[in-house]
Amino acid sequence: MTAPRAAPPRVLPAASYRVFFFLAAVALMVALVVHTNITVDRLKGETRNLCQVLARFLAVSTFEAVEDSGTAAIFQDVVRNIHFPIVLTDPQGIPRAWKNVGVDPLAVPDSALARAATTGELSPEIRRLREIAAALDRGAPPVPVVRLGRPEVLGLVHYGDLPLVRQMRWIPYLEFGVILALMLFGIVGFRSLMAGEQRSLWAAIAKETAHQLGTPLSSLLGWTALLRQRSESGTANPEAIEEIATEMERDLDRLSQVASRFSQVGSVPALTEGDVTEVVEGAVAYFRHRLPHLGSQIEIEERYDPVPRVPFHRDLFQWVVENLLRNAIDAADKPNGRIEVRLTWDRPRREVVLRVKDNGRGMTADERRRAFQPGFTTKRRGWGLGLALARRVIREYHQGRIFIAESVPGQGTTVVVALRAPSPRAAAG
Repeated sequence: MTAPRAAPPRVLPAASYRVFFFLAAVALMVALVVHTNITVDRLKGETRNLCQVLARFLAVSTFEAVEDSGTAAIFQDVVRNIHFPIVLTDPQGIPRAWKNVGVDPLAVPDSALARAATTGELSPEIRRLREIAAALDRGAPPVPVVRLGRPEVLGLVHYGDLPLVRQMRWIPYLEFGVILALMLFGIVGFRSLMAGEQRSLWAAIAKETAHQLGTPLSSLLGWTALLRQRSESGTANPEAIEEIATEMERDLDRLSQVASRFSQVGSVPALTEGDVTEVVEGAVAYFRHRLPHLGSQIEIEERYDPVPRVPFHRDLFQWVVENLLRNAIDAADKPNGRIEVRLTWDRPRREVVLRVKDNGRGMTADERRRAFQPGFTTKRRGWGLGLALARRVIREYHQGRIFIAESVPGQGTTVVVALRAPSPRAAAG
């Protein structure tokens, strides 16, 4: 006695995916903030290095030597490449040079600087420069100007951040705003898309329901017409009536199966080891007896090799087989249609392989790629959801394979379904 096969892994609900999406967005935001801060710190380090180079230059040349014409030219070349706010002061805190602080160097004459250094008289411009220097010191400590081997401080270099650094500090907030806006637009668009897909899904389910119910209903109408014809002609006998009643009961059972199958699509069914040959033979026999009522001149050829028992769900797998047979019947476009049903055992892969081949109209390359998409159909009715549900039954519920092995326009299509058999050790256990 074999135990039912364990159910396949559960699919995470949509809420879990939304949580993962939110966490991914947060992680992206944190990564952007960290990257921006690292870049800002590197830029600030480059600014400080430049100020240290400038301080060394001043220490070697001294403030007095800067007034020399040759040294002043070199000093101007150094200062010209500075793009951040900077103020150079002597040990008494008197500004000697500045740039990018909003004060025109020509607005402070040399005489005013000299008076400030000798008498301590500070003009409004000098007071403003000292306030600017103090404000810069609150953002970054000044760099002292000292000569190598001497303790005295010749001056200080007061500096601030690059304008680019100040702008980059706002980048994480801008990025957060953009990401938030994209998330909001994505949520709104996703909801609209889901609403459209749900409408399409309901329409596809309605078509597929009609498609599934079409065969037994058409058959019942045929049996009813045959019963009425024999009754009117007086040729009815108990044996014929019993035969017709038996076939009608089979069609009614199929209608009940259709309702049961649709109710199981959303759940995870338990798989039990069994003989798939019996299921395939039963599905073929059902359609073969009803081909005349469907108005089809089709011959069904069967070949069944010995195959091992595999875990499967009888009703759902039978539904897949019937879907493939009905699609093959609907694809018939020749006076003498032919459907080949073959069941084989692939020993290397340990798979029971079902092939359903027809000689119908076939599919183009684009139709073949989209054949298993929900709602795609090459017919006026039906086939909008059958193959999509068949793929779900085989791949998600049975962990098997289903694919179109071959399809040539005008020559036919071959669909393959493969169910994996348990290993010998698992079967023995």
